[in-house]
Parts: sequence; C-alpha cells; structure tokens
Amino acid sequence: MTTLKLKCLNKPGVLKRIGRPLLTRFFEQFAPQLNSNGLSLPPPEISDADFFNSLARLLMRPEDLPDSLNEALVAVDDLSTLQGFESLEKSPGWSMRQSLVKPESTREDIALQLWLVDREFIISVHNQLRLTRLTVFEYAGSTGRAATGSPSTLQTPPSTLDKSAIGILTFALDQWFATNHRGSETTRIEVYPLRGEYWFLIRHGDVFIRAPKVRQQTTEILHYRPERDDVVVYSPNLDEIRVNARTQGERELYIRQFGLHLRGSLDYFSHRAPYTLEPLRTCGAGALDPDGLDGISNITLRELQILLNNNQRETITRQAEDIFRCAPLDPRQAGPIPDDVHLARAIFDIQFAGGRKAHPVEIRPPNILKVSRRSDPHAVQDWLLKRGFRKNACQLEHVLV
Repeated sequence: MTTLKLKCLNKPGVLKRIGRPLLTRFFEQFAPQLNSNGLSLPPPEISDADFFNSLARLLMRPEDLPDSLNEALVAVDDLSTLQGFESLEKSPGWSMRQSLVKPESTREDIALQLWLVDREFIISVHNQLRLTRLTVFEYAGSTGRAATGSPSTLQTPPSTLDKSAIGILTFALDQWFATNHRGSETTRIEVYPLRGEYWFLIRHGDVFIRAPKVRQQTTEILHYRPERDDVVVYSPNLDEIRVNARTQGERELYIRQFGLHLRGSLDYFSHRAPYTLEPLRTCGAGALDPDGLDGISNITLRELQILLNNNQRETITRQAEDIFRCAPLDPRQAGPIPDDVHLARAIFDIQFAGGRKAHPVEIRPPNILKVSRRSDPHAVQDWLLKRGFRKNACQLEHVLV
C-alpha cells in the first residue's frame, strides 16, 4: 500500500499546462493496473476542462492508485521542481537525451517525455535526488587497518561493487532481516556514485502491519509488509561510512556488514571519536572566527545548554543574538562560557559565502550534528575540523532539518 503526496501534478492548472496528449500517453501506460484496481481514466469524449478536473480528482486519492503509478508520479513530480530539474540537467545521461525533448517544453513536459522514452533514467536520477534529501546519518570511522592489519590506503572504488559481491552482501543482510521479522528474500541493493562517494540504496521488508482502511463508510483491515529504504554511504577519501536507517539494530547491522564486505572485517568501521563543544571554552569567540574557512563568512553562537554538576542534573539554556557579546552568568567568570559545567548543546547561526540569510547548525555531544537543508555541509565539516569540534575519525549522527 503506497500513500504519497504530490506537490503539483494533482492540480488541474498544472495538468492543463502539460496538455492532454502527453498526459494521455503517460497514463495509458498504467491503464491495466488502474482497471484491476477498479479505476479508469477519463473517457476521450469529455471536454478538456472535465478531463483535467477528473484526472486531478483521481490523483487526489493516491492510496487507491497502483504502486507503479504512484512511484512514476512522484519521480516526475519531484524532477519538475527547480531543485529536481537541476539534478536532471546535472546527471551524466542528460546531454545524450536532450534531443528526445520537444522544443518549448516545460519542466513537467520534459520529465514526462523522458519517462516515456527512458523510464530507468528518470528512476535513477530521482533515486539520487532522494538520497541527497536524507535527514539522519550515523557515521562510523575506520580503525585505519583492513583485515590484513595493514594501514588503509583505499583510494579506488571498493572491489565489492561488482554484482557477485553485492549478491553476497544482499544475502547476509536478508538473513538478519528474516531473523528480525522483516521478511525473507526482500532485500535489494542499488549503488550510486555521488560527489566522490558511493551511496548504497538498500530496500527491504519491514515488520508486518495490520491497518484499518475506510472507503464509502466501510472499514477494511489491510494486512501487508511495508517496504523500507535505508542508505549507506561510503567515502573512499575518509575511509568511513555513514548510515541512514530507522533503528539502532539496522544501523549496527550495516556498519558491521559493510565493514566485512568492503574492508574485510566486521569491526573495521568501529572508530568512535565524538563531537565536543570544548573549543567554546578553550578558544572562546576564536572558535567561531571564519578566517581561513572556505565558504563561511560569519558564525554566531545563539543558544547554549549547560548541565550543572549537581545531583539534580540541573540544566540551564541560554539564548541571545550573540552569546559571546553577553555578560557571564557568574560575575566571577571571565566570559560567557562557564568553566565548571558540562556543555550539553549549542546552536550556531552560520552565514555562508554569498548568502544573505544565516542558517542554524546544532551540535549536541557526543554524537549529534544538525544542519539545515540549505546549509553547505562541506563548509560546516571544514569549520568543525579546523576549530576542533570534530576529530578526524568518528561515529556520529548527522541530521539535516
């Protein structure tokens, strides 16, 4: 069962802009599946206005549509946005497919036309777009030594990217999923090279669900096993992985199995070196100095949470436009960062080069980093490493909000 929300393709105005001929060609690809679901496309004899309104009403009920149609609609819908279309234009296969697009086509037209002639290309670009939107990653740094005990010198794609090795990894993951009530023989792995890294999209079954569904004043109980998408990213330059998965058990599974199948040891990605806020105390405002940082023009500390060293675990949160411009909480202290407390959480406003608006970045030791979607994560990591907030190898959670 797939329930999805479209941004624009379910609006009559957008459908009208695309035009009836192209929409008819697209939706006719799914006519058999629609008929099997008791649905039908608008008849050809109705007026254009009725056609677009009828089609919009049909798309307002994604829970009744075939999963294959929902997936195609979401791909076209996402790639019709400014960000999605930019991803389409930057994709390696774009130049050789431009000739397939009619002149004076809109973004929606282009996505639909390309789906009709090369749906695998559209699916691949859309999957890569989805990967870049992920929200939570847990990092696992390497020990620096492969199974042979020699220092890590991996600079090329892992040899395990071939199909046979992916099959072995798939089997290993599937065994864990079957043992942990996620179903057997449900795992699929796709590999996407992105930004000098290797992104593994892992699709697998989840725990069985029984859910009520209401239609025409009748409630039915649906029994089904949902599909989950997890992601593991391997960075050859840093020799580390980061994982996007819902449960701690799944995250540990990927960290260990990818260590084994990429580098030959279950414990290869086991280096733990967390974030720290100590530079705020030791360097003061100097820890926020943008001098020498690529892509950052200004950093301000606007919120700090401290944990007092008493039996009550008392927490104090301080907020200001710039905490380093405020007076100390204790007049005996030289600055606004206390000496004898635990620094539990900090929120910074970072203005990136060329930007007019500052974006929040939150550090919560020992292992959580939150970065807004419009931030430059590479610039943030450069700052954290240069100012001592992050060590070179670590395991952490990286959250984009």
